[in-house]
Amino acid sequence: MKKRFKKIYLEITNICNLKCNFCPGNNRLKQEMPLETFKTILPKLKDYTDYLYFHLMGEPLVHSHINEFINTATTNFNFKVNITSNGYLIKKIEDNPYIHQLNISLQAIKNDEEIDNYLKNIFVAVDKLHKQGTIIVYRLWNEQASSNKIVEKLEKHYKIKLNGDNKIQDGIYLDCEIPFIWPDLNNTYYNEEGSCMGLRSHIGILVNGNIVPCCLDYNGTITLGNILNDDIDTILRDKRVKNMQENFLNNKKCEEFCRHCNFYDRIKSTKN
Repeated sequence: MKKRFKKIYLEITNICNLKCNFCPGNNRLKQEMPLETFKTILPKLKDYTDYLYFHLMGEPLVHSHINEFINTATTNFNFKVNITSNGYLIKKIEDNPYIHQLNISLQAIKNDEEIDNYLKNIFVAVDKLHKQGTIIVYRLWNEQASSNKIVEKLEKHYKIKLNGDNKIQDGIYLDCEIPFIWPDLNNTYYNEEGSCMGLRSHIGILVNGNIVPCCLDYNGTITLGNILNDDIDTILRDKRVKNMQENFLNNKKCEEFCRHCNFYDRIKSTKN
């Protein structure tokens, strides 16, 4: 049976071990999702997706029980778990065989002097995970001085020349994207036209259970309900949700927060 969403972003913590210049951070109460809360949420999502992304804000590997979360979602509920990480704590999960895909944000590197040690630890862990069947995606989503050096290190390690190709080898990829402006009611970008895959391909759930329409609503500006208190189907039938969906289909943004988001422009530019 086809599920409603391709994926659901489930933020298991909004705490991060870094302060990257491309990330807006979040001003919410810093917390980890308790395991019992996690176990309460998972059955509610089973009819809506097969893929859970342990990400929205925060670094998922910071979580005290990250492996137990992965194992519970996969072995108890048959979800496929995807993780997006800065890679600094990758040793915590390098022996876990239940990770479907690991996205590593290589642009999170603190400085050029750390590149060798940073990548050395990542390569060791990636080798183990890849042999266990985990799909690996290295990410360079924001151009910076270290990007070319990182690509050179990847080419040297894997003994290849990428030449714009995103496939390094079977099951290992490099995803390079242009920068984008994080949506914020105070940023200067503004456009009433545009669409979004939010509420179509995915939704997000913040660490406190609040449901948001997309993976970029990092502070819960558009909170549609709470998975701990509300029935998800009731939330998706709400007039506000229907209004957003209908407007997106007509290339319109009805929410002020969405009008300050240029992610759709970024997608269009990569297709041209």
